[in-house]
Amino acid sequence: RVVSVRDARSAVPLGAMLAAAGRAIPQGARGSITVLSDGRATDRRWGPAVQDLQARGLPVHAVALRGAAGVLALRGVDLPEIARVGHVARLGVHAEVAGEGATALLVDAEGRELARTVIPAGSGRGVLAFEPEQAGVLEAEVRLLGPGGTYVAAGPNHRAVRLAVQPPLRVAYVGERMVEGGPQLGALLGAGFELVAAEPPVPLGNVLLRSDVLVIDDAAAERIPEHVQKEILQSVQRDRLGLVMTGGRGAFGAGGWHGQPLAEALPVEMVQKEEKRDPSTTLVVIIDTSGSMGGNRVQLAKEVARLAIRRLLPHDKVGIVEFYGAKRWAAPIQPASNAIEIQRALNRLNAGGGTVIMPAIEEAFYGLQNVRTRYKHVLVLTDGGVEQGAFEPLLRRMADKGITVSTVLVGPGMHSEFLVNLANWGKGRFYGVPNRFNLPEIILKQPASAHLPSWRPGEHVVTTRGPAGWWQDVDRASVPPLSGYVEARARPGADVLLEVAATKHPVLATWRHGLGRVTALLTEPTGPGTATWRDWKDYGTWLARVIARTAAERRLPFRATARRDDDGVVLTIHGDDARVAPKAQVRASADGPWGDVALRLRAPGLWTARVPAADAFQVSDASGALLVVPADDVVPAGQVDPDRGLDLARLAQVSGGALVPLARAPSFTPTAGGGDAPVGVVPLWPWCFLLALLLFLAELAWRRRPSGGVA
Repeated sequence: RVVSVRDARSAVPLGAMLAAAGRAIPQGARGSITVLSDGRATDRRWGPAVQDLQARGLPVHAVALRGAAGVLALRGVDLPEIARVGHVARLGVHAEVAGEGATALLVDAEGRELARTVIPAGSGRGVLAFEPEQAGVLEAEVRLLGPGGTYVAAGPNHRAVRLAVQPPLRVAYVGERMVEGGPQLGALLGAGFELVAAEPPVPLGNVLLRSDVLVIDDAAAERIPEHVQKEILQSVQRDRLGLVMTGGRGAFGAGGWHGQPLAEALPVEMVQKEEKRDPSTTLVVIIDTSGSMGGNRVQLAKEVARLAIRRLLPHDKVGIVEFYGAKRWAAPIQPASNAIEIQRALNRLNAGGGTVIMPAIEEAFYGLQNVRTRYKHVLVLTDGGVEQGAFEPLLRRMADKGITVSTVLVGPGMHSEFLVNLANWGKGRFYGVPNRFNLPEIILKQPASAHLPSWRPGEHVVTTRGPAGWWQDVDRASVPPLSGYVEARARPGADVLLEVAATKHPVLATWRHGLGRVTALLTEPTGPGTATWRDWKDYGTWLARVIARTAAERRLPFRATARRDDDGVVLTIHGDDARVAPKAQVRASADGPWGDVALRLRAPGLWTARVPAADAFQVSDASGALLVVPADDVVPAGQVDPDRGLDLARLAQVSGGALVPLARAPSFTPTAGGGDAPVGVVPLWPWCFLLALLLFLAELAWRRRPSGGVA
């Protein structure tokens, strides 16, 4: 039996043909189907029919015909997964051309050329790449030009395409150190990005919800409070927000990010090298050389002074003032490295004269005001017998200036209320030295540690790493040296995409954090660190690529597709959060109004809807909207891509049939299959004749039986 099928939408409906052939074989009966075709179906709706034939065990035998080779024929157009304003959209073109090859064009509805590519002779492929300029439905046409640029509108060398062009990526921007950093970054990225200034410490909930990526540009940690950082982390981990942190002197370690919540999400560890520093100190020793210090007391004071001076380092300073009724500089303030001069000055001191200490303290105060060291100390050594005076205002004034005053009671007395008060007013310490066996350890300063700057200025040659997707449309060999970067270490599991050639320090690193992606650029996008990149022709393209791929996981609130079938258009929506239901609108024509669509929940996170006709759909939630145009599996006759046709060899294999060469087709005898419960025809007349004969004989026997009565 020969099956004939007509389909209003498809010129070569192989799927409908297989379904009709299956219906022609009764259920449970044995049979087979033989297909003579090149497999180039104009629609791909053969799946249900093939599954039904497999379930029934009906083999499909295929006689493979050779497809007609066109001189110039467009075989297929692969649409991009997503098209977005300002971003490169790529359409794959598959064509059959002969001779010198052909040229493929993409033109819009007004006839303007959007892209062009060369298709080599034979069966070849090309890519039409362009940047959409406006969001919405783009009506365009792919055309093939033959040798000499000829175009025949009547041939199979053109196909209409419809693209849903999404709005630009939305970038929330936080930055304050770089003047005009936001506008400069926006100019670098181009029309594919819409920058919105974010203003911490105000919560960023609505801004982050409506954004695809957050850029923190050379901002200190204090710019973003801890509660806002936690809010950003939740958006990255749960809502797929992309996060890009950049900066130089004011960011990362120098910006105080170490130990902050956002620092744990970065793909780099901040390097904070410490340097032990001994702070500089100036010590002025005031020694009482009055008559009361005679004998061993003045020698004991000299020993205490030597011990204190011995604790100083060469970069410190020291001076000696003696008072004996008058005051004088026994040794002016000088570097502590002049040890010989200082020892000689101490050795020349002898007791004699009155005890007048106020002028000596004033002299030390005036001398210390012109000294530039971190610590300034005055050490007063006396036996306590001093005059009365306005000591408290003087010492408090010295303490306010950062000059501490400590006192030492020299001699057998263990306490002096006056010297204790002097030390308290001067914010210093009191020491008692009764004899040479109880010499105190004078504390003048505490060693400190300081963080070395992590900014590395200079010319740094960089090398590129990582997958090609991060460097698409960029010449890797053309990356210029950097003018500066922040030293850091890549965390285990992070992808380093750019590093310093000499030190292997990362410059660009990225990784997944929760459901989102976090990228760290350890230099300033528009600051001095990238001064050498300003003339790099691919700089804007590369930076836009980095930010776009960081936001790649966040692009769409839902995944939605629309397909045409015989009964209309079916919209299918997949959502990651089944608790958040999307909204859908449809318009029947390009200039028609938008109307709401009733969605049906099929499974958690899966919604569908069917409408009679649709030009475009719009699917939205609180974070944004997605434009969807219906796709159609039906292609024009003569434009079927051989790679997307029905695989006859595979069809014969899965159904238990045979692939028959065309030369053997006349002598081929198909084998049947199926019929697990066949129906047979059994003739009943012999059984009826036998039954009639048996009934006749039984009647005769009944009639001839002997009578049982008495005569």
